[in-house]
Amino acid sequence: MDNPADTEDEKGLNFPCSLCDAEVVHSMTKLLLPALATASVDNTTGDMFKGPSSVVAGLKTELAGYMIQRSETLVRESTGGQEDRSEQFIKASTRPAEFLPDLIEDFVTSKKNMLSHVSGFFSTDGRINKIKEFTQKLETEKFWAEDERKATTETILKIVDVECNFHCSERFDMPDKLLEHTDQCKFRIVNCTNDGCAASFSAIHIEKHDSVCPFKLIPCEQLCEQDVMRSKMDKHCSTVCPMKLINCPFYEVGCETAFAQCSLERHCSGFLQTHLMYVAHVIIRQRVSVNDMDQRLQLLEKVQSLNELSGALDVRTLTVITKEQEAKINKLEKDLKAQETKMKKLENDLKSRK
Repeated sequence: MDNPADTEDEKGLNFPCSLCDAEVVHSMTKLLLPALATASVDNTTGDMFKGPSSVVAGLKTELAGYMIQRSETLVRESTGGQEDRSEQFIKASTRPAEFLPDLIEDFVTSKKNMLSHVSGFFSTDGRINKIKEFTQKLETEKFWAEDERKATTETILKIVDVECNFHCSERFDMPDKLLEHTDQCKFRIVNCTNDGCAASFSAIHIEKHDSVCPFKLIPCEQLCEQDVMRSKMDKHCSTVCPMKLINCPFYEVGCETAFAQCSLERHCSGFLQTHLMYVAHVIIRQRVSVNDMDQRLQLLEKVQSLNELSGALDVRTLTVITKEQEAKINKLEKDLKAQETKMKKLENDLKSRK
């Protein structure tokens, strides 16, 4: 099978665009360091003379070569005919970030030493902790630089992405044409234009990012005239939005109308007479309640006096009854004060509306 790159070179198209989907490349790149650490730990488990650091250099070269070679083999074996394409090839070409872990797992499994297979060490938390520690060590020491890992994953991506969904396949005969293309390539890196957002991504994802960017100004969900930052929409709608639904200030006296916050003044002025009637009814009820409580207090005082004079009741019973009556009187006094407070508040609200 002819190599497409060789064919392009023969035409003089020696300047290829190297841009790839940055999001996919990043997802693949972040898998490599933990994979290398895992292979190094598993390869030296239980070995008194070797530790992960003693094998990591060789395993890094092996891992990179293994993934590239396996990718090339898979594509070569699966591109003979559309009907023959395996599920693994379809996964690799359409979901490369999910395909790479399959290669990593196969490589790590092949590097387990004999003791690792039989010791049961792999089911313990000790292995996981050891892998995390060694991963951190490799990262701190910059053993496998990110640019180097990125170059490896880009190579793999370009191999398996036969439909060019995740990388650019354009080639040019002159460097100035390549430069001109790079400024327009759909895989070029762009920055979010929403004020406050520092995100960068491939241009192909502009619409996707814009649809979820927390810094984007969008129309208020409650249809007020303001544009609100997406991340602050909930707070806006529940606090300052003029279209926020609120209850009438006279809700407690009978007006159960709910309306937009911006309609408060119009509602209060339009229903002034109705609100006055509600307040008047409450005042009448309060007066009746006050008179009723006065009568109850007088009755309780009489009952208490009779109980004090009664010699038929024993001292313990008389004490209990007296305490109960005192409690009831105290509660009635508190209720009376609360009612008076509410009446004063309603009268003040009424005066402020006039």
